[in-house]
Amino acid sequence: MEIASTNEAETMPATGLESIGTIKDKSSTLEASDGDTLEAKATGGESVAKEVGEGGYTVKTRIIEPEDELYVKLGMGNISEEEGAEKGELKVTTHVVSGDWALKVTPKNKGAKGIKAPKTHITAKPGWSEEEGNFLDLEFEILKGAANYWYSRFTTTAVLP
Repeated sequence: MEIASTNEAETMPATGLESIGTIKDKSSTLEASDGDTLEAKATGGESVAKEVGEGGYTVKTRIIEPEDELYVKLGMGNISEEEGAEKGELKVTTHVVSGDWALKVTPKNKGAKGIKAPKTHITAKPGWSEEEGNFLDLEFEILKGAANYWYSRFTTTAVLP
């Protein structure tokens, strides 16, 4: 999985996409949500009209042992430049990711379908467990921006390691 800050035109960047790290096996999903339902009822509760709006899409994944650089890239912290025992330590300042991000999900198998979303909003949830160690759960809410589409699908041409 790769990300990049979204440009003003909200199109997929040709360059600048960077890997988000090691993804936990079988932890990534693309999920659709139901849209809002509007219903008109007549006296007595009889439905006379119904309209269902378009829902949204979310990509969810878990990064295991995320690199400090990912926290910095997402604006969640900075690496200490102070001399002494704290030099080089990540100082986490927030768990809120600001701005919009482009997302590219490339499957490992040749011929599989991947997606490219030009505009997403990221929600980050850091965690730790004895079984998995440090992890970072990321949710990418796909937004329909100026590009006027949710995401595009592409076919992989090579097997990834």
